[in-house]
Parts: sequence; C-alpha cells; structure tokens
Amino acid sequence: MTLSTLDEAWMDIGKLPIKNTLVVILFSLIVTMYGINIYNEELGKDITGSSDEVPPGLESYEALREYSIVFQGGQTNMFIVNAEERGPQNNTAPIRDLPILDAIEKMQVTKIDNVPETTTISLVDILKAIHVDLELADQEIFEQSLWELIHNECWDESSNLLRPECWPYSASSKEDMVNIAFDTLSPEIRSMLMNADEGLGETKTLVYVNQPYINLATAGNLREEIDNHLDGNGCKSALECPALNIEGVSNSLLTGGLPVSLDINKAIHDSQSETTIATMGILLITMAILFRSPRLAIFTMTAVAVVVLWQPLLMRGGSVNVNVFTAMIGTIVFGIGVDDSIHIIDRIKDEGETPSGIVNTVSKTGRTIFETTATTCAGLSAGLFVAIPGLQNFFILMMLLLVLALLTSSVLLPSIITSYNELGSRLSGKGTWLDYDESGSISSDSSLDAVLID
Repeated sequence: MTLSTLDEAWMDIGKLPIKNTLVVILFSLIVTMYGINIYNEELGKDITGSSDEVPPGLESYEALREYSIVFQGGQTNMFIVNAEERGPQNNTAPIRDLPILDAIEKMQVTKIDNVPETTTISLVDILKAIHVDLELADQEIFEQSLWELIHNECWDESSNLLRPECWPYSASSKEDMVNIAFDTLSPEIRSMLMNADEGLGETKTLVYVNQPYINLATAGNLREEIDNHLDGNGCKSALECPALNIEGVSNSLLTGGLPVSLDINKAIHDSQSETTIATMGILLITMAILFRSPRLAIFTMTAVAVVVLWQPLLMRGGSVNVNVFTAMIGTIVFGIGVDDSIHIIDRIKDEGETPSGIVNTVSKTGRTIFETTATTCAGLSAGLFVAIPGLQNFFILMMLLLVLALLTSSVLLPSIITSYNELGSRLSGKGTWLDYDESGSISSDSSLDAVLID
C-alpha cells in the first residue's frame, strides 16, 4: 500500500463521523445499552480463584489437589472460643469447664459438621480419641475415652448404695478428673488447641474447621453457612459472638486463610465500580479545568466510559471470568483510553470545531493513535506466552479494550461533537452545521483564525 493510498484511506475514515454521524451514535448506543444490561451479571460474578489462575502442571498445586481428594482437606480454618470474661468455674481453668466443652461439642456435632464438605477438630475430639483401658488377667474390665470418663453418670451416683460399680468414683471428683484428663495431653497438643496459662488457667481454645481445596465461589457459600451457625443471635464484632449460649463465653466467626482470601477478593471485586466511578469523577474535573470547557470534558469521558461499558460484552464473548487479574482492568483502560480522547480533543481545538477540522483531526491524529495502539498491543501480546490462563485472558482483554478505545476516540467522540453542533445549529435556526449537504464535499484545508486589527 503506497503512502498516498494510506492517506486517502485515513481521509475516508476521517469523514465517517461527519457523513455517518447518526449511524455511529445509534450503533454505539445499542451496544452500550446491551453492555449496561449485562454489566452486573458479568462483572458481578465472584472471583473464583480457580485453576485457570495457576500455571498448568504446577507440582505444588497438583500435590495439594491430590491431598484434597484423598484426605478431604486442604483448607484449614478455625474459630476461637474465649472464656476469659467468665473466669474459673468448678475448680477448673475457664476453658476446661465442662459446660463450655459440651457447648463446643454441640456446635460441632449438630451444626458445623453438617455443613457439606466440612469437618471439625477441637479439644473435645482429642478427649474422645484418648482411651483409658484397665485389664485384669488379660481381661478388659474397663474401657472408656477420656470424654466418656468425665461424662460418666457414676460421678453423680458415687454415694448411691444401690450402684456399687460407682463407689470407686467417690475417691475423686468430676472436676479433678477433668483436670487430670487435660493434664494427660502433651504440651504440644495443648499449645495447638489452647492459649498459655496466664494466671487464671487457659482461657481460649481453637476449633479447627477442615474443608477440601475448592474454588472460592463454592467455599464462599460454605463459609457463609458456617458463619450463620457461629453468629448466634448477632455478633458485636467478628470476635464476639454468643453462639455457645453461655454467659461470659464468646466465639469468633470463621477465620483463617480461606476467609481472609474471600474478604480480600470481595474487597477487590467491590472496588471495581468504586474505583471506576472515582476515576471518572477525578478525570472529569481535571479535564474540565485543563480544557476550560466542561462540555468537552463530558464528551471525552463519554467516549472513554463507553469502552468500560463494553467490557462485559468481551468477557461474555470470550468466556472470561472475573479474577484477580481482570477485576481492575476498567480503571486501567480509563487511564490509557483517556489519553487517546485527549489527543483528539486537543487537535480539534487546534483545527477548529468545524466539519473540516474534525476530518483533519481523525485522518491525522487518529492515524497516530492507531499506530501507538498497534505498538502497545504488540508489546502486550508477549503476555500471551505466559503459562497462566487467567493472565493470558487479562492481556487479550486489555488489547481488545485498547482497540475499542481507539475506535471510540477516533470515531465516536468526533461523532458526538458533530451531533452536538448540528443539533445546536438547527435548534438555533441557523440551519445545518454540516457543509457537505450543499457542496457534496468537505474541504480538507485547515481552518484559519481571523484576527481583527484596529
């Protein structure tokens, strides 16, 4: 293609906003309305944290996947039970008190363990796992877990003359047996499940909540179900919930790696709209000051905002999910796309806000923007060679949005200016603002400023 042919092609492109103003605006309006219609549906999707954000064949990920399948684990979270306010009761440390342990067991067995793909481990499970066996002449005469032992009804029947099998229990007390049971545990086990004794005895314990390694969307639903159980009648804070129904004893909501990841991703997800709106407002004010024209600032922002509203169309067409890479792309496009529109506006101001000025602007500055966009996309194309599918989608989406920014700044923005001037001219009774209806052509000469000298 010769240089003259290329110049003619760009001159024809420059006439699009003038000769096809209504077509350009109607087409953009229809596409934009559809983008708005599916905006919340597409960008409102949860960040999944799925396997497409991990390089294929990553050994650590595959090992975790195997662990998750075989052992039904991989995501270990927890909630905290705090009995510090209640203080020592029944001659035991606060967290060793039997009513608290019974409440923890009830929370585990009747509620959290019934959440799909969820199991729990606490002090109660450790006490259930340790058994006391007594044998006489190779005959087992007593076999109970520590949990069963401290709940044995014989503690309350030790003085009953009709229950001779309970008489040995009178040598001690249930509270003493609770302390013996806890002291039987190794220091390592106690440190994993309880805080250190700071004078009142242990006051806090952890209940571990295990789940397989599943994507964040599914895990988020399970986390909400668990938190509904831990919420009780309403939490004062994330660390103060009354789900155990014991005065002076509180529990936290679920915490750990999964809840923190979910909350961080939710913050990123929710900030999409907030940062986009904030960016739009800041740019609008800045350009209104720099252009000294709120009208041109609004026109410029409209052209850039349209690109952001078209993003859901690209995500749906390319089956691209919202992830940590694509969540903030709208703000990035604002930052890049607004440059293109500013170049167009500045050139129109230099050429003059006339049909010929618009044609010259698009044919020259639009061509320059095309070249910079092509160069930028060529550089971004290196991202297609990364091993992470989610990151590849980010680069593809970014390049497509840059191309759309080129089209809106070079075609839609001049069309908006043209329609504004044409409508204003007709409403003021001055007739058509466009000169090609009468002449059949548009002058390609730059408009000259006339200066009156006294």
